[in-house]
Amino acid sequence: MNGFKHVVYWHDTEEVDAGPPLRESIECDVCIVGGGFTGLWTAHFLKLAEPALDIRIVEARHSGFGASGRADGFVTPTIGKDIQALVQQFGAQRALKASQAVGRSILEIGRFARKNKVDAQYEATDYLMVATDQAQLKRLRHDRELAERMGAAQPEILSAAPSREIVGSPAIVGSMRTGGALVNPFRLARGITRVVRDQGVTIYDNSPCLQVEPGARPTVVTAGGRIKADKVVLATNVHMDAFKEFRRKVIPVWTYAMVSEPLTDRQLSRVNWEGREGLVEAKSLLTCARFTHDNRIMFAGGPVPYYFGRDKRQRNMNRREVYREIHQEFLRFFPMWRDVEFSYAYGGAIDVVRDFAPHFGSIDGNILYGYGYCGNGIAATHTGGKVLRDLILGKDSDYSQLLFVDDERRKPPASFPPEPFLYAGARATARFMDWKDSRS
Repeated sequence: MNGFKHVVYWHDTEEVDAGPPLRESIECDVCIVGGGFTGLWTAHFLKLAEPALDIRIVEARHSGFGASGRADGFVTPTIGKDIQALVQQFGAQRALKASQAVGRSILEIGRFARKNKVDAQYEATDYLMVATDQAQLKRLRHDRELAERMGAAQPEILSAAPSREIVGSPAIVGSMRTGGALVNPFRLARGITRVVRDQGVTIYDNSPCLQVEPGARPTVVTAGGRIKADKVVLATNVHMDAFKEFRRKVIPVWTYAMVSEPLTDRQLSRVNWEGREGLVEAKSLLTCARFTHDNRIMFAGGPVPYYFGRDKRQRNMNRREVYREIHQEFLRFFPMWRDVEFSYAYGGAIDVVRDFAPHFGSIDGNILYGYGYCGNGIAATHTGGKVLRDLILGKDSDYSQLLFVDDERRKPPASFPPEPFLYAGARATARFMDWKDSRS
């Protein structure tokens, strides 16, 4: 537990040559605030649909520095945290359509990487949703039954022995295989960046947005310049709270991960894991594990804290008590890997909204937004890029009709309270989710 560095492992897998910042006042067709997955996919799909559009992106640091490049790399069909609530609100058919759209994105991301020669270390491995106690096993059965009621075919739930043949952890008492993939999220973000630049999109790095001035043609203001555009897209995810319309719609919570040194052949031989599937524990505050491309173990889980005052500062990566808890969880799953050395320990803030599901829409028709992935955004942002494309172009399509869109049928998420009630409520919610998981 000593000697690891508080640096995002993925960021060490590719060097970044940041582009120049915005240093002028210009006009364009579409200005996107945020160069993460949502902004990049939106630019890509807009350019495919309308190549003549002049699209500019302003990014606070560089693409992949924020939540997109800190993700654990699970490409899953997940929509938020509570599919049951979405079924109750929108019905099984609309929930199924949304799930299928995100499911298609899993495959399309792989095709995009192959077509554009993006070495995102994409592995179509599926992932294993595992139960480590009877309450989680009950939740697996419940989720499977709900998916079947929606009309989605589901695999059987496996008992302990066949589950451990897939991933040889003594903690596993049952599992269900789910379609998905693994990816290096940072290399994916950098690869999309290259592709959209080749498409003619201009990206200004080190250009944080200071404000958006509304109007018939809204203006994005940075320290170095201004961009007036026909349409502005707010794609800042966890930083949406910088804009007054979203100040109390989203809060930042922190998630943490540890990454080991590459495992030796001897270490690898101790655990059945031939398929390299991602492993996800069936609970609200997820524990997950996976191999990286170079056979390191990435293990994430433990607490998901909210820090008072919406604290998103990088100093929160240095939380030794969090990493002790993650390491204890790791040993619960893999006691035979007690000698595995961890060299990276890091974290990042993700956005959480009250209904735990993404939201897309517009303000006055010319300022659009997409946020609310709640830590499940790699596939959903790809789908969201198509949603925003069609909303920007004014197209009535299958994507603009998905349940993600805020309209007369679905309102923006409820507001969070101000401090200090927010801090107390966030802590109480975390305790409630733990209690709920124990009684599932």
